[in-house]
Amino acid sequence: MAERAPASDPAEGGSSTHSTGATTGRDDAGTSRDKGTGDARRGRLALVLGATGDQGWPQVGELVAHGWRVRAAARTTARLSARIAEDPALAAAAREGRVEAVAVNHADAASLERALAGADVLLANYPSSSFHDARSLIDGAAAAGAAAARAGVQRVVFNTSLPMPATPLGYAAQDVRFAQREALGAHGVPVITLAPVVYMGNLLRGWAYPAIVERSAFEYPHYPDTEVAWICQEDLAKLMVAAAARPALAGRTLNVGGPERLRGADVARVLSEVLGRPIEFTSQPIEDFCARMRAVFARDATLDAARLVDELGRIYRWYNEAPERPFAVDMTPVLAELPVRLTTLREWAARQRW
Repeated sequence: MAERAPASDPAEGGSSTHSTGATTGRDDAGTSRDKGTGDARRGRLALVLGATGDQGWPQVGELVAHGWRVRAAARTTARLSARIAEDPALAAAAREGRVEAVAVNHADAASLERALAGADVLLANYPSSSFHDARSLIDGAAAAGAAAARAGVQRVVFNTSLPMPATPLGYAAQDVRFAQREALGAHGVPVITLAPVVYMGNLLRGWAYPAIVERSAFEYPHYPDTEVAWICQEDLAKLMVAAAARPALAGRTLNVGGPERLRGADVARVLSEVLGRPIEFTSQPIEDFCARMRAVFARDATLDAARLVDELGRIYRWYNEAPERPFAVDMTPVLAELPVRLTTLREWAARQRW
């Protein structure tokens, strides 16, 4: 049985655990030089902000696996250093000087400059604005962008953690990411933005996991006809690392997902086959979902829970009702530019401990 993950924001991805394998595209990300870019990567240096998080941590391993030297950044290094030491591949890389934990305080420009000294690429991951003040997140991105420019960083790969429309629509979670993207590039460093849809790891969260394992019910605030390209954290890491070596993508924002567009009933069918018992999908009313999340926000967020719940309801209606179908990402054109192999929901689910 999988451990229930700590609270996260369902409007901005969530968590994921282990997944490998693939079905879509070809994987040439492991080569020492990207075809058509002239961008040699072996031995190049990347800084990963948010490296202890569910999204940043897989990026550390992916970079190391593909020949990068890595600085993994967090506010304090004790937990991060311990995780590196517990991972055989990363521990070996650390002994070879190819990965190290560094302390970064986003309010401390000097710590950012030290971490970015000599770096070629910055992979930027930030916490959810549901749990952190928007102004501090934007200011942190501005400080990182300025420090990256002073350090001569070649590009930033920015993970928004949620789908992004072409222009702001007035949803707070997205507006913060728009402002962060602008701040990261304000001093001239090119920014490549990846905007992932719903994470497979959300199925292990408190708002989905208990119903699956205890009542054989997949309850989620997706309309019955809403198609979702569920993605795992490890595949986002593959895409981030591939983008880091492609300067031609500068200035682009790519909405990214997994290899399948699944409705709720499709997810339930996959879970049924993997778990060996019938799982039924229920399209949870958004109001009920928000009521459940109010307790989470009240417990874990430093901001006003009522406002957060209102924003969550607004953006989930957009997710389900927008004509552009933000969750139904077609990865065919993305994989033409970022040719990595993606994991199906069945493959991911089979690797979990239910």
